[in-house]
Amino acid sequence: MELHLNYTPAPSSVKISHADKILLIGSCFAENIGEKLTSFKFNTVVNPNGILFNPISISKAITSYIKNESNPQPEINNNLYFSFEYHGSFSSTTKAELEEKIKSTTQSAHKQLKEAKFLIITFGSAFAYRYLKTNSIVANCHKLPQQDFKKELLSVETIVADYKLLFEELKKFNPQLNIILTVSPVKYLRDGLIENNLSKSILIQTVHQLLTLNPQRSTLNYFPAYELVTDDLSDYRFYKEDMTHPNEQAINYVWEKFSDVYFSDETISLIKNIKDITQAAQHRPINENTEQHQKFKQTYFQKCNELEKKYPHLNFSHEKLIYS
Repeated sequence: MELHLNYTPAPSSVKISHADKILLIGSCFAENIGEKLTSFKFNTVVNPNGILFNPISISKAITSYIKNESNPQPEINNNLYFSFEYHGSFSSTTKAELEEKIKSTTQSAHKQLKEAKFLIITFGSAFAYRYLKTNSIVANCHKLPQQDFKKELLSVETIVADYKLLFEELKKFNPQLNIILTVSPVKYLRDGLIENNLSKSILIQTVHQLLTLNPQRSTLNYFPAYELVTDDLSDYRFYKEDMTHPNEQAINYVWEKFSDVYFSDETISLIKNIKDITQAAQHRPINENTEQHQKFKQTYFQKCNELEKKYPHLNFSHEKLIYS
């Protein structure tokens, strides 16, 4: 008995390898995939601004990386300085500390994006919040009073127009860049069940309109993370207790499909070797002084050296320290 569709997206003609630099930006689901890539030693930068949900804020962040310009315009609330364009994790006790943190992050993102082969963008919600004082859409409300903001539903036309310009700028900035668009399967039930579905439908329509505007499908691609969780798995047992976030089993399932689409056989084999090394590094013996454990450490230290020699872009310094 098949309890889900077992849908497999078509393989991509452009593959991701460990030699490629990757930047991921968007909702918390971007962080889920980013954590997987990072754990398997891919060269990644994940959410330089912190988690972002609406497409306009994501676009503004990417534009700031292209220009290498940080303009945090610090605000203060509860003795903490923050920026409406950044997640609350960037909050600082001093204005100077916040500005320096944002400047450093922007410079790092600028460098990664300039050299990246892949940019993965995950749209979370078509709902956005406009700060009435400046009449601008913000990335995060930072728990300020609700009356300071106006909630609005972005239109397909608005998002498409914004991203047409963004993609043109990205092409000039980094001609080798491949863009992968995804829609987050996270349910934003605080907006309402009907409203969440409306929001997701706008994001999906946006993605497919952008795809039709790009004749080179190899440089702009859609990975159906939303469909894999919502329509393929299609069961709340694949969600956490909050009933909104996909659980580890669902994330692993999407990761397997992502691997099938974007990794070559060589990359998948290399991932298995990396997983073997990193999992072994977590092993805690009862007695470290036994001859058996010393042999175990020597074996894995040698495995690290062999992979670093074959793939110079890999770095096992952390694992080698454990095995030394």
